[in-house]
Amino acid sequence: MKKSIIMNGKIKALVIFLFIVLSGFTSIHKYYVSVTDVEYSGKSKALQITSRLFIDDFEKVLHERYENSIKIDNQNKADYYIASYYTKKFVVTVNKQPQKLKFIGKEIEDDMVVSYFEIENVPTINTLAITNKLLFDQFEGQQNITHIKINNTKKSFLLIKDKPSGLLNL
Repeated sequence: MKKSIIMNGKIKALVIFLFIVLSGFTSIHKYYVSVTDVEYSGKSKALQITSRLFIDDFEKVLHERYENSIKIDNQNKADYYIASYYTKKFVVTVNKQPQKLKFIGKEIEDDMVVSYFEIENVPTINTLAITNKLLFDQFEGQQNITHIKINNTKKSFLLIKDKPSGLLNL
């Protein structure tokens, strides 16, 4: 008798545990995040920028802003729109002077599009300000992680819609 009461209690506990675990799967929330690395090359006197966005999220914003037929894997057409979008949403200021992004190219890695940019002719950096508004107009919970490496100084920013900029003083 005691054995069946113990077993019933264990079964009830197991059922409650499974219910809690499985009910958690019904409320899966998609996270919207990008990662951008900004690194200074003293040798070439340039800032090298690598940015990663999920393809489906990026295509969605490009469709709404530009053209519904844009596919990231279309070399010429997508490259033009990628460069245009970044120019508006990713702003780099060196020593209080806005800089021009030069689009180098992109590649696809699994479900991510990796875009490469460069800012040339940067002899010295005293201050570096980054404004990263990528996908903020598309996804309410978008977060943009931006890593900066200049010489031996490293800094990371978690940029959100209410705080889209970070400043590094050297």
